[in-house]
Amino acid sequence: MLSRLALIAGLLLAVAAAAAAALIVIPAPSTTLAEAAIAASEKSYLIIGAGVLAAVLALIGSGPGMRGLATMTVLIALAAIVLGLGPPAQALRLAGERRVDLDFGRHFTSRVDSTEPVKTQRTVTYATVDGRKLDLDVYPAHGGPSGPAPAVLLLHGGGWSKGTKGENTMFSRWLADHGYAVFDADYRIAPQPNWQSAIGDVKCAIGWLKQQAASPEVNIDPRRITLLGRSAGAHLALMAAYTPGDPKLPPSCEAPDTTVESVIDLYGPTDLQWGYEHPSNPRAYDSQARQIGFIGGPPATHGELYRLLSPTARVTASSPRTLIVHGGRDQIVSRQNGELLADKLRDAQVRYETLYIPYAQHAFDYMFGGFAEQLLETVLLRFLNDHPPAPAPAAAPAAP
Repeated sequence: MLSRLALIAGLLLAVAAAAAAALIVIPAPSTTLAEAAIAASEKSYLIIGAGVLAAVLALIGSGPGMRGLATMTVLIALAAIVLGLGPPAQALRLAGERRVDLDFGRHFTSRVDSTEPVKTQRTVTYATVDGRKLDLDVYPAHGGPSGPAPAVLLLHGGGWSKGTKGENTMFSRWLADHGYAVFDADYRIAPQPNWQSAIGDVKCAIGWLKQQAASPEVNIDPRRITLLGRSAGAHLALMAAYTPGDPKLPPSCEAPDTTVESVIDLYGPTDLQWGYEHPSNPRAYDSQARQIGFIGGPPATHGELYRLLSPTARVTASSPRTLIVHGGRDQIVSRQNGELLADKLRDAQVRYETLYIPYAQHAFDYMFGGFAEQLLETVLLRFLNDHPPAPAPAAAPAAP
């Protein structure tokens, strides 16, 4: 009787492990399962453990007349184990190639990075536009050299229609602890279409940082401002970085200078026309509907706007250096977006770097401390620290 119960338990556990493992490689059919796929990829050691336990239980229950079912259970468990080994194996391979030291302890204790109380944070209003206050959270730099700190302006994702600042507080604190002043900004997501107001707000925030750079509350080097966006926020970051001075995309407040030193694209859409023609599964994420809401219509009626608002179409030789990060299994914004942008940057001879993480899903970095997020941390810090030297001050004219 006990052996039969062990076999039944093993079979149920094997099936559950296999179902979870399938999320690693098969596009999710719903939004909920797409979110679960992040955990399946970043916590796949749980799938491996469940598969091993299921196989052991099956062997315990493989008595007379039950060997066929036990064999099937073991095979299902082995399939789950093999799929579960994919993400950590590829992460370790990539870590070796990129000279990244992965911390297994952090990986096993990784947790979702979400909004939580932050003692070192304060919120300020960087502009009031059309009667609405636009705020950003401030994480002062720690651990860096004395003097003005380099700054990172964060932009949240949400398909241009939802989301808010403060969605990755652990990452923001981590970045501040490495000597970077972090500013996590809100931008207008309504009413839609909001392409002009959202990009304008980002430029407004850049201008505010530059105007307040010397104040004790900000204390940053205005020559070392980096934009970092996630998903739709990455698109806005790229657009703001690549279009300073564009009269069609002005800042939403007084901001004479909106140039930045660099920009970091975390799994953002880069060619909106291409993205519309290659949509995600609408049951998991309706990318076409999000683009229509943001722009005001489909390419058939708004083709010029789709070109105007595509970072791939706005790259020039003077564009700031760019870091492109994308997950190999991103089913919301496909990896091809990063590749399309990289091609344009290479053609324009702009400094850029890419990090493509096999098996990583969209928003993989929300699992703070996971292998994929650790890879991002190291590559991102190297990119930020590899800034070009500041131009030397002009020599004073010789006395007559």
